[in-house]
Amino acid sequence: MPEYSYWIILGLVLVIAEFAISGLVTIFLGLAALLVGTLVWLGLIDSLVWETTLFAVLSLVLLVVARRYLRERLFGRETQGATSEDSAGLVGARATVQGGFENGVGTVRYRGALWQAQSSHPLNDGQMVRILRHEGLWLTVAPWSSED
Repeated sequence: MPEYSYWIILGLVLVIAEFAISGLVTIFLGLAALLVGTLVWLGLIDSLVWETTLFAVLSLVLLVVARRYLRERLFGRETQGATSEDSAGLVGARATVQGGFENGVGTVRYRGALWQAQSSHPLNDGQMVRILRHEGLWLTVAPWSSED
C-alpha cells in the first residue's frame, strides 16, 4: 500500500469518529491527516519527518483557530434572558431538572455537573429551566420558556 493511503485512512477514521465523539477535536485531526495524505499523493512531501511535522502543525492550527470559530457557530450560546452576569456566568443559562423538586428544592444538571437548586415553581424530571440566580452552591431556577 502506498504511504499516502495510511494518512488518508487515518483521516477518514478520525473524521468518522467525530460523529461518535462529537467534541470538534477528531474532525480537525482527521482533516489534517487528509491534507497530509493529499500532499504526499501529489508528491509535494516525501519525508516522514516532514509528514508528521506538517500533521502536528496543521492539527494545532485547525484546533486552535477553526474550533474556536466553529464551536460558537455550531453549538450557539445556551443563554436566554440574561440581564446580568454573575462571576461564574451561570445566570440566564439553561439547565435540566434531575428528579422532581420537593418543597421547592431539587437538583439540576448544568454542563454535566449537578447543582442544588430552589424554585418557586413546580418542576418535573427532565424539564428545562433557566438559572435566575447563583449563590454559592445553590441556584435559583424557573421553567424555561420562549416568551422570556
